[in-house]
Amino acid sequence: MDKLFVVVDTETTGSSPLSGDRIIEIAAIPIYHGKIYYELRFHSLVNPQVTIPASISSIHGLKNADVSDEPSMLEVFPRFKEYVGNAVIVGHSIAVDMKFFDIAAKETGTFPFSNDYIDTYELAKALFNAGPYSLAGLARRLKIKDSPTHRAFDDARVGAKVFLALVERLGGFSKLGIYKKRWRG
Repeated sequence: MDKLFVVVDTETTGSSPLSGDRIIEIAAIPIYHGKIYYELRFHSLVNPQVTIPASISSIHGLKNADVSDEPSMLEVFPRFKEYVGNAVIVGHSIAVDMKFFDIAAKETGTFPFSNDYIDTYELAKALFNAGPYSLAGLARRLKIKDSPTHRAFDDARVGAKVFLALVERLGGFSKLGIYKKRWRG
């Protein structure tokens, strides 16, 4: 399959974009012809223009001072959307990230994503009878040396390796059809 895949991860101020939580870090890594292209990655810290709670900072280590001088989503999201283009978006529990992107699109006056997407969590549940289905658990199970750190680039890198390992277990990219869905926001 010649389709371009982009493995995406975000870090946020919390888990509820409808309650005001916002993205503070975005990373994306392309996969084409089964090869990960790290040098073509997208990565940006984002000033969320809201306070990062200490309880959330303790998870990913990003504090308000780390993002206060970074560009806002108004600048970052249009560049990110252009970067992704028509690629198939891949991520672990990707619907969470996509909901944040929907809010970012609305707040920046751009169209939301309508790309195809694949959730590595759903793919793993279809391939394995039992968990753990966390990104860290899958990385261990699939013998991937890297482990997620709750930072967007690191987790996108692990996600890309997990995705390729899952595709191999599935029997190749041609078998992804039923796992590919269209994001409708």
